[in-house]
Amino acid sequence: MNILPARHLSRKLRYAWSFLSGRMIHVNLQILYNCNCRCHICDFWRGDYRGRPQLTVAQAAIIAAKLNELGPQIVSIGGGEPLLHPDLTGIARALAKHHFPVLITNGTLVTPDKARALWSAGLMEISVSVDYASAERHDAQRGFPGAFEQALRALEILHATRVHPEQRVHMITVLMDDNLDDVEPLIERCERMGITYLMTLYSHSRGQKPQRPAATVVSQRLRAIKRRHRHFVALRGYLDRFTEAVTSGAGPCHAGQLLCNIDTQGDVTFCIDHLDNPAGNILREAMPDIVKQLQRQQLMNSCQECWTSCRGSIETIRSARQPLANLWDYWQMARPVRLNGRF
Repeated sequence: MNILPARHLSRKLRYAWSFLSGRMIHVNLQILYNCNCRCHICDFWRGDYRGRPQLTVAQAAIIAAKLNELGPQIVSIGGGEPLLHPDLTGIARALAKHHFPVLITNGTLVTPDKARALWSAGLMEISVSVDYASAERHDAQRGFPGAFEQALRALEILHATRVHPEQRVHMITVLMDDNLDDVEPLIERCERMGITYLMTLYSHSRGQKPQRPAATVVSQRLRAIKRRHRHFVALRGYLDRFTEAVTSGAGPCHAGQLLCNIDTQGDVTFCIDHLDNPAGNILREAMPDIVKQLQRQQLMNSCQECWTSCRGSIETIRSARQPLANLWDYWQMARPVRLNGRF
């Protein structure tokens, strides 16, 4: 059953009010730490996280209801690899009751039946990670032979099985020290597939790759690519700060105010890279108390280490820099795409 009803309009209006009021609008939610890949850019599959309990559907429902006290959120379901969770569809349905759930996957476990179930449960967006234009390099980075071809197949399946025009499929690339030249070939592949392309900047806190891309003209190159390709829908203001991020840091962070992270057992932190300092547990504590602690942590947070899309895109669309251009890009990122049609 398709659960994208007319009530989405009132939900969007509440979300817009939260956005304009400077309230929290984005939550990263880890539902497990298991993964079938062994990526160099991620540490969650390693020993420190193995064996931790998975989030249950009942816990997801509690989290969804408590977050709704703040207003509808974009809830980014992550892990680990989310499709390893046996109750992922139930979790997506619980979150979709109040929020806009999205998901990032490595694509290796996507099947037509799973895709249709997730879309019908209410997922709004699914992004598949592809980091290199070469199968050999992508598979080596993922530690999973065949990951590249399976990711491309997943993108085709997900695009074909959407049940509502508002549901979107993106390819997403983590920009690292060695894949800037791969960006345009990947976008050209997206154009042929009829899907759109996003990007995030690698955070050295999460893996073992070299810290940042070496090029100090990275923003100029990405903006030039964006001008050539309308399928590249990342916010231009977000891309404009990549050079700043790789050379001197991205400035004051608003994690804790505009976004937060929730782990598999309900511990709330202002950032996914600071899981050791929870502001509270959303399954056991009152939401207003957690929000107050998050706000205190945000005021004391001097970290400038990341410029990943969960932080960067939100701060960009709230920035005074190029507001109309960035809002236009956001519309291109989220606008409805007709079913069984091209971009």
